Amino acid sequence: MYDGAAGVDQTGSYLFDDEGVFSSKTCVIDKGILKGGISDTLSALALNLPLTGNGRREAYSHKAYARMTNTYFAPGISTIEDMIASVKHGWKLSQLDAGMEDPRNWGIQLICMVGREIKDGKFTGRVASPIVCSGYVPDVLSSVSMVSEDFELGGSGACGKGHKEYAKVSSGGPYVKTRMRLG
Repeated sequence: MYDGAAGVDQTGSYLFDDEGVFSSKTCVIDKGILKGGISDTLSALALNLPLTGNGRREAYSHKAYARMTNTYFAPGISTIEDMIASVKHGWKLSQLDAGMEDPRNWGIQLICMVGREIKDGKFTGRVASPIVCSGYVPDVLSSVSMVSEDFELGGSGACGKGHKEYAKVSSGGPYVKTRMRLG
């Protein structure tokens, strides 16, 4: 999983952050192992971390925070057809609308606009919208069993701090086969 504003040409892209630090591509997770994180200048200095160019503000008069830019999983080797065929019972979710994390308790919640039910490797014809899914981040990541070769980023999201500080971001990537709670 990566985060980076450099060279992606998306809504969350820029040459340097709001603190004047050049943007970079940061490997956050590699083969299931946490490799690094994103930082603003203050957090990098306080924690002796490298500068990643993620110090962003909602506007010039606001404080800079460490924020995501373009966050995505790298493409895998599976086809979507093989992924669907491997599902005994589940849902193919698409059109991510919103996401939220709980850093203290390692929770994650996602809202997707379209969900198509799969049984015994085939679509049932049942469609639901919207679909809310949630989980405990270590469980969600450790249950990833397939990642598609298809890859797409979109830039309609925002990274929020509290309920008042927002910065535009992009997210997406390949389809990921994992386990989460629905509802």
